[in-house]
Amino acid sequence: MAMKNLNKEEDDFSFVLQWHLTAKCDLQCQHCYVSDSSTYLNELENELDLNTCFRIIDDFSDTITQWGVPGRINFTGGDPLLKKEIFDIIAYARKKSIPIGILGNPNHLDFETASKLKELGVFRYQVSIDGLEETHDRLRRRKGAFKDAIKAVRILNEVGIPSVVMFTVSKENADQLIDVIRLVAEENVAIFDFARLTPIGSGKKLENQLLTAKEYRQLLFNVLEEYRRLKEQGYKTLFGRKENLWTLLYYELGLLKPLPNNKDTIYSGCTIGCNILTILSDGTVLACRRLPVPIGKVPNQNLRDIFISSGELNRMRNIDLMQKCSKCNLKQFCRGCRSVAYAVNGDYLAEDPQCWRVSA
Repeated sequence: MAMKNLNKEEDDFSFVLQWHLTAKCDLQCQHCYVSDSSTYLNELENELDLNTCFRIIDDFSDTITQWGVPGRINFTGGDPLLKKEIFDIIAYARKKSIPIGILGNPNHLDFETASKLKELGVFRYQVSIDGLEETHDRLRRRKGAFKDAIKAVRILNEVGIPSVVMFTVSKENADQLIDVIRLVAEENVAIFDFARLTPIGSGKKLENQLLTAKEYRQLLFNVLEEYRRLKEQGYKTLFGRKENLWTLLYYELGLLKPLPNNKDTIYSGCTIGCNILTILSDGTVLACRRLPVPIGKVPNQNLRDIFISSGELNRMRNIDLMQKCSKCNLKQFCRGCRSVAYAVNGDYLAEDPQCWRVSA
């Protein structure tokens, strides 16, 4: 399956493994999709041991070598720094020349730890900022969480690991997204992006916090204008376009390149079934961490067989089965968010409730 991106500012076509090394975490975030999930207790009680982790890294290395594609692993959790063998695991992956990113919490990231990660070759470290101080601390359910995040960004910048900030947007904090964008630019964050709230796990009760399609379109427009202003002012932060619905806004504003005559190639959009797999700490494999539908298990199965042969994954990536996206002229570039569709409709092939083209 060919995949080429025409619109993102950061071209990266690596095959990505998002690996939740542990479900352990010091925080109890309001919208957490790990805690209260169907696999949560099993993840806590049955973490993969060190040798099994090495075997999976070998499998991943062999897979991307056979395919002839670049690959990377993003270690996450819970908090991956709470995995006692984290440095050994990173070191083993780096011996295989696999780029390693960390998606973690800030509160255990001191200068010594960050320096060790730098020595091991970690190429980025992501923390979350979900609003200004009061809002962020409330959503993260811990006073001081915001200050920890800012401190972590400064430590990362000091040791030379590119800092990444992610924002999860909902009705509760959408009015602070622009403020946080300005904040991360001032703090010299290397990369900033945001994702929509997915009401699963602890966030199941937060479905009423989803922005309407109309509200979300306006938010994207406002963010685009702010990105432009900050770029014109000379800020160096790379503002990502993770959100698939950017494509629809770009199309409406005439910013999308002419649609190709080739109607069979997937150029961008939802990465499920294209270039990503997720491993949970007990070895359960998902197509996306926010889509809690198992598609395999490691090390019982190898990653290549799961990606190619999983019946569930093949159903997920069958665009013809998608209820609304299959009829859209932008299906090669978007396909909405299958995880939000699943969380709201109970069906990952249903329409994305925040797509304003669908809701019109």
